[in-house]
Amino acid sequence: MDNPPDLDVIVVGAGIAGLTAAVMLTDAGLRVHVLERDDAPGGRIRSDVVDGFTIDRGFQVYLTAYPRSGQLLDLEALELRRFEPGAMIWTGDGFTTVRDPLRRPRTLRESIRSSAGSLLDKARMLALRVTVTRPTLEALFHRQETTTREALQQRRFSSTFQRRFLRPYLSGIFLERELQTSSRMFEFVFRMFAQGDGAVPAAGMGAIPEQLVHRLPAGTLETGAEVVDVSTDGLGVTLVDGRRLTARSVVLAGASPLADQLSGGRETARAWRAGTTLSYDAPHSPVGEGILVLNGTGDGLVNHLVCMSDVTPSYAPPGRALVSVTVIGEPPVDDEALDRACREEVSAWFTPRAVSEWRLLRVDRIRKALPADVPMTATPDAPEVLPNVFLAGDYLAMPSIEGAVSSGLAAARAVAERLGAGAAVPELPASRPSFERRFTVDAPVAVVAAFHEGPDALARLQPPLSGARFLRVDPLGDASITDFELGPGPLRLRWTARHQDVRPGRGFTDVMVRGPMRSWVHRHEYRAIGPGMAEVSDRIWFQHPHGPRGILTRLMFSPFALYVLFRFRASATRRAIKSPR
Repeated sequence: MDNPPDLDVIVVGAGIAGLTAAVMLTDAGLRVHVLERDDAPGGRIRSDVVDGFTIDRGFQVYLTAYPRSGQLLDLEALELRRFEPGAMIWTGDGFTTVRDPLRRPRTLRESIRSSAGSLLDKARMLALRVTVTRPTLEALFHRQETTTREALQQRRFSSTFQRRFLRPYLSGIFLERELQTSSRMFEFVFRMFAQGDGAVPAAGMGAIPEQLVHRLPAGTLETGAEVVDVSTDGLGVTLVDGRRLTARSVVLAGASPLADQLSGGRETARAWRAGTTLSYDAPHSPVGEGILVLNGTGDGLVNHLVCMSDVTPSYAPPGRALVSVTVIGEPPVDDEALDRACREEVSAWFTPRAVSEWRLLRVDRIRKALPADVPMTATPDAPEVLPNVFLAGDYLAMPSIEGAVSSGLAAARAVAERLGAGAAVPELPASRPSFERRFTVDAPVAVVAAFHEGPDALARLQPPLSGARFLRVDPLGDASITDFELGPGPLRLRWTARHQDVRPGRGFTDVMVRGPMRSWVHRHEYRAIGPGMAEVSDRIWFQHPHGPRGILTRLMFSPFALYVLFRFRASATRRAIKSPR
């Protein structure tokens, strides 16, 4: 090009994948502009306020155990409100309830006595829990793939348990009744529910993309901006209004006709699953708690119901309740007829008089709610469809927020490497941390960062009896090395760490390249949480070695030992900042 490009990166699409890529590339020091054709960001994750009610566009839930999403998002700031783990089930004769006794021990008797399935079914659920939580997430996605229906048959769940609980529960997640969804997705979702909760932000699911937008510099996002063409050299885009913007790279985020065209039909070959949600204003909750209510009869339109204001009261005005009813697919009737049919069904669940008092607020027919026929991988690629033009979206990974985040990260890494960004895009592990600890410091974040990035920080953070002796300490930077010994006498260990993802003023990662553990990745971050106040977080992913050495490391780096170590480090940080050398 004769003139320098306007930007480093143009991201087309402000869904979760596009916003993830934009945030990470901005953090890497690149000039990024996001173009979104709709009037607001979020893609399929949107919320609206209707007559004082917060209504998500379709029934949506965030799973708190999502590994990469949990690292990208500030979950505490989202004020997540959790669903009760389990479900109430309408059997046709009445309700029965299944709960998670491992998280709700007091409900053990209730769950055992539930008519949803036999005692053997419940024992098989516990066995399933073990088989999906024990391996790494990457290993889970490399298991032999079949359909969810076949996986349930192979695990020998009874037909009653499948009809009453498993089929409607999973149908509500996959948006298809025949359970043809990949067994990998089934095991992934079951793992997420076993390790965490289903939840929604207090302000609605739309708060998730809004949080990502707030991490971008003002003016980065442009809504109402539809891109109609990308130059063949990947160095510019043309908008529907005739404008042309140039950039060194382009990310096409989310499924779109343009992505379809440039990928040679990649998107056209994929099917989509639809979902329909009816939102009602009710004078009071028909349920009384924030739990999913399933249609366990195997018949009818309604798959499940939930009173969203029981999960989080902020979804409804004071003195009112928000009831959400979900139908799989898109019924071929108008909204009025659909409303009548759904009311007739759920009148048998509760009482006709109570349901007659509900007022229909809105019907959301989401024709492209979830992509089908996706790769089902925790480590998606970022296809380059033209020179410097990369794709991103959950259709390249798995249909979920986690899939969108994973794909957005992959695209950001590909672009940053191609452009030689000033900072690398961090590799967020596809698993939950083995250990996590946060603490606050009564000091500006710049002061906290200066201490932790200083040459003697690690020495000052060692407990008095650790026996640490430092052999090499490079100035902190990408690929810098810290080499030291620690431990008493015959248990003395050599540890060499290499630093990466160093972001001055924000944090860094150290990776063990030599030491006693099988693997060790430690992400250390600090952020401002108020005027003159900072939060320090430590997240560690590690694996113990096999054999006798593993016994030693399990003693030295047990959860209790790590808790004591990082509690000391919190105190040492506060002392060092209060009385600097």
